[in-house]
Amino acid sequence: MTPRPALRLRHLPAAIALLCGAALPPGALAAMPAADVPPLAELADLPLADLLRVEVRGASRYAQPLADAAATVTVLDGDELRTQGYRTLAEALASVRGVYVSNDRNYSYIGVRGFARPGDYNARVLLLTDGARRNDALFDQAQIGHDAPIELDWVKRLEFVSGPGSAIYGGNALFGVINAVMLDGGDVNGTRVSVDAGSAGSRRLGLVAGGRLPGEREWFVGAAVYDAQGRDLHFPEFAGEGHDGWVRGLDGEKYQKLHGKYREGPWRLSASFSSRDKAVPTAAFGTAFGEPGTRTLDQNALLDLAYDGERADGGRLQFRLYRGEFRYNGDYRYSGPLDNRDESRARWYGAEYRLSGRAGEAHEWMVGAEAQRNARLWQRNHDVAPAALLLDGDHPASSAGVFVQDSWRFHPRWLLNASLRYDRHSDYAGIASPRLALIHQPTPELTLKAMLDRAYRPPNAYERFYDDGGVLQKANPGLRPERVRAAELAAEFRLGARGRSGISVYRNEVRDLIEQVTDSDGLEVFTNRPRVRLEGVEVEAENRWENGVRVRGSLAWQRARADDGSPLSNAPRRLGALVFSAPLGGGWTVAGQWQGLSSRLARSSTVGGHGIVNLVFSSRALPGLGAWSVGIHNLGDRRYRDPVSAAHLQDAIAQDGREFRVRWTLAL
Repeated sequence: MTPRPALRLRHLPAAIALLCGAALPPGALAAMPAADVPPLAELADLPLADLLRVEVRGASRYAQPLADAAATVTVLDGDELRTQGYRTLAEALASVRGVYVSNDRNYSYIGVRGFARPGDYNARVLLLTDGARRNDALFDQAQIGHDAPIELDWVKRLEFVSGPGSAIYGGNALFGVINAVMLDGGDVNGTRVSVDAGSAGSRRLGLVAGGRLPGEREWFVGAAVYDAQGRDLHFPEFAGEGHDGWVRGLDGEKYQKLHGKYREGPWRLSASFSSRDKAVPTAAFGTAFGEPGTRTLDQNALLDLAYDGERADGGRLQFRLYRGEFRYNGDYRYSGPLDNRDESRARWYGAEYRLSGRAGEAHEWMVGAEAQRNARLWQRNHDVAPAALLLDGDHPASSAGVFVQDSWRFHPRWLLNASLRYDRHSDYAGIASPRLALIHQPTPELTLKAMLDRAYRPPNAYERFYDDGGVLQKANPGLRPERVRAAELAAEFRLGARGRSGISVYRNEVRDLIEQVTDSDGLEVFTNRPRVRLEGVEVEAENRWENGVRVRGSLAWQRARADDGSPLSNAPRRLGALVFSAPLGGGWTVAGQWQGLSSRLARSSTVGGHGIVNLVFSSRALPGLGAWSVGIHNLGDRRYRDPVSAAHLQDAIAQDGREFRVRWTLAL
């Protein structure tokens, strides 16, 4: 399929400048203490000058003003999450600067700053909900599509922290941290039911309920069920020899999700469960093309008990105990009704402890420790007919880490953030991850940041031990952890009375990159690659007007190269996004996004660039009638493809064209 010409990214800077008022008049971007942070429920009504005081937690594991964060952070508040009609974390994250998302019609994969290896299962980005780690223990996967463990309806604020975060979080946080701040009962104070319908036979029913109780108590419950028939799809690679290249009725998907939270004073108990069943229409792993039966099942569960309270000396004590489980089934049809099954099970539990406080007026410090025991990391692969066991292995593991952080305001306009973490894994020697950030505010209108980081990621059980008996893939227990050295310079400006802009320049060097390759015997195997370099520039601007109009735009120029200078696959050189919303009158609002990528390399071809436009019309809630939202995704019906891994015969897979979505929400 030949892609249509992409929208040209070179026109976006002028649009951002025009919409946000690119002159830099005097203003204030000064840091404020956490005590001045406004309540999150009031965010939608605050001017942007006040929004810049809002706390972020993902960068340092405690609340701090955006200007004090030792990273570049993008915050999507609840108002944007609702008015833009984002259905998944993947759709919301695609609007963040330097971030892009691809899909192989089974999973969604996040790319950050030009790095997205096809099929890497998002192991280099950390997903948190209310600060709790949600990557599973076996694949280290941050699930962001319909398979994600949460719904966006349950999210109060979404933070994306760009760059390495191992100095605070340990492994996984190589290129970014996604922190979903979940709704509390007091944010709901009632019950809301939502009903969705859309293209490809999609249907969804959602429930959100919560409230405050006497004695500093509150509760929250969220539930959702979803079902979609999916699209009929054409794959020209399979046309011929009795096939027309079409698959019909094989793209279906369904899920069920439940999340609950109860808080009493400083104590909080959370529990969640999700199950996603997806039919795979792409003939992945050499399965029979156009035949039903190939599908995947992903299930996640987490129980989390957390304490967050003040000490008598003004410090803060935080700890959590948690237990998680993950289940994966992959059914693969080759010649019979069910020929092969993949099964994976993970069970883990752990604890975190943090103590923070102030030493005088200059130092804000934090020390902490955490440990996790992966009690079960079981993988099994067997042929069903005729029966044959190809893999049956369990490799439990454990890890522990200690960390310390100090934010030292040694001058009213200077802040030094120093962090150090030391981790020990049961199969590897100890690894130290330092971070150093110098933050300067020469004027109230300008904040400058210089950041140096080192991060790492240990290979997961799938990468080390998966072996299907010499059919497609073999194990490599000798894999080494991959490491990143990162440097970044950033500047943030105020634009007028209600706007801001920012620019970042970064350079990352990845050593011992873990990547799947085809070995000399024709089998896929994970191995360590010598070195990869990532470098680029990101710009962003945002403005809000008194009449309710909001605009946020970003551009990124990036280059991802191997050790020999060759470009990496699935790494666009340019990407951009423009997000807007505006009141229409009569209680209606229009919102939308433009998202564009330049061309990318696939395994043996080049995938053309593309630009898509999404548009959403939403109404305010009317007594007895509820609220309505009508959305059109990919308004121009653009045809585009995403590169995919070697598990597919295809180099790249076509994505959805125009989609219609309708939601009705009623408060009970």
